[in-house]
Formats: sequence, structure tokens, C-alpha cells
Amino acid sequence: MSLTDSLVRQPAVESFPQPIEVLPDTEATVIRTALSPMGWTLRGARNRGFVLVSGTGQLDLGAATMPMTGPCALWLPAGRKARLTLHPGSRGAALTVSELALGRAVPSGPVGRQVKEALFHPIIGVRLVPAQALDLSRAIEQVGVELKSSLPGAQEAARHHLVLALMSFWRISSPVPQKVQAAPRAIVRNFLHLMELHLRDHWTVADYADFLSVSRARLTSAVKRVTGRTPLALMHERLVIEAETLLSDSNLQVSEIADTLGFKDAGYFNRFFKRETGRPPGRVRRADVRDARRHPNFAEWP
Repeated sequence: MSLTDSLVRQPAVESFPQPIEVLPDTEATVIRTALSPMGWTLRGARNRGFVLVSGTGQLDLGAATMPMTGPCALWLPAGRKARLTLHPGSRGAALTVSELALGRAVPSGPVGRQVKEALFHPIIGVRLVPAQALDLSRAIEQVGVELKSSLPGAQEAARHHLVLALMSFWRISSPVPQKVQAAPRAIVRNFLHLMELHLRDHWTVADYADFLSVSRARLTSAVKRVTGRTPLALMHERLVIEAETLLSDSNLQVSEIADTLGFKDAGYFNRFFKRETGRPPGRVRRADVRDARRHPNFAEWP
């Protein structure tokens, strides 16, 4: 029997059409082999996931051939070529996901980054307990049901079930437990470095905390313990330093300085600067701020 990049059509196989919007190049297939083997040639163009609830088969990776015995799971990331053959009587589900669809489906944040990183690597024949296999099979099947549906919100529902399936593959991959929390000085050092990079992007404290994979409360506590200031106070002080430097050393108009520093509105910049310094920007421009006030350079903080 010839093996093709998509599922070899069998009368007893239920397959669902791929969607066209939210989840491009995504397919979900219920596997129910009848009296003949079922085969796939996986050319590596997209990510491929399989769960075998029951039955047997084999995976040919070119250099090696591995037996597959249900219940088990298989994940091959894009770029990995292989051939998969399932023997008669096998049951389970198959999932095909493009890189674009995977990126859209997996949520942002620390866990989302772990999921994406884990799915860059293959998961080959990992044994599952029957309940795990059934849950993953149902999640994949529901992706197909929603992709086939014309009901309102079907694409979003399909993405919801796809996230559940991808999270299951991630958990099956035995993710490494989160590392011991970083010391406060390390958190502060990383925060100050990021602040220099994203000061003009006007990141919130929550944005910095999310990037550093710590809670906002922990970031605030660490910064106050080490510097005696809150993250927001340091961010505001650093913006004032930049503003005073531009006012003193450039010929830019106040509105241009506001735009350079990421303020969308010059009026808001004026109010911010006056609130932080007690003086409007125009008055500072007429003064020699370099001698009047000396600020620390947080970029050089050890």
C-alpha cells in the first residue's frame, strides 16, 4: 500500500476538513482501522501528533524502526520526516498543525513558552494510562468536530480544544519543573537591564514581571528590597533623566521629545514631567540641569 502525506483513505476512517481562518493548515482525524493497515508518510512540512488508544504499529525514522503499542502518544515537530504504519484494529486520533496555527493557539506567558519549546522536540511512543489516551483522543476529535461545524464561534472552539490537546502533549513530554526562584538581586539586575531596553516602549510593571517569569508582587518586593524604590518609581525617574538630557542637550521641540520618549501626547508628557520634577519642561530647558541635578545611571547598576 502506498503511503501519502495525508491519511490513507479507508472507508472506516472519519476525517475532518481543514479550516481556513483561525487555524490554518490544521487537520484532526479519528483513527479506526478496519481490516487493512493504515499508513502515513510524514514529510515534515507541519507538526504531527498521534495518540494510539489501542492497537499496534511501527514508526520508521529512516535510521531506526520503532514499535508502537497503545495506549501511547507520538509527536513529530515540523522538519522531522518519518513513516507511520498502524496495524488493523488500531484506534486513536491524529492531529496536523502548521507552525502558524500552533503559534496562534498556544497562549502567551511562561507556560505558553514552555509548551512551544517542548513541542520543538519529538515525543516518540510515550506510554500512557488508558484515561490519558482517551482524554487526548477526545480533545483531538473535538478539534475536528468544530472545524467541520458551521456554528458561530466554531473556529474559536476548535482552538480551545487544540490548546487542550497541545497541553496534553506538553505534559506527556515530562516538562522540567520550574527552577528555584531567582535571588532578589538577580531579579533586580534583569529588571534594570530590561528597563533600559524597553523604557520608551512604556512597559507596565506587569509586563516586566511576565517577561521575567515572576509575579508582579515578587518583582516589586525584590526591587524595593535592593534599591529602596518601587519598579514604577525607577521607571519614572529613568524617563525624567532621559527627558532632561534631551531638553538640555538637543534642539528638539518639547513635542518631539515627548514622541521620542514614547509619549503619544505632548500634553501628557508635560503633565508627567511637571508632576515628577515640579517644573514644566520649558523651564528646565532654560536651566543648566546638568549641574543642578545628578542622577544615577541604572544601566551601570552592578
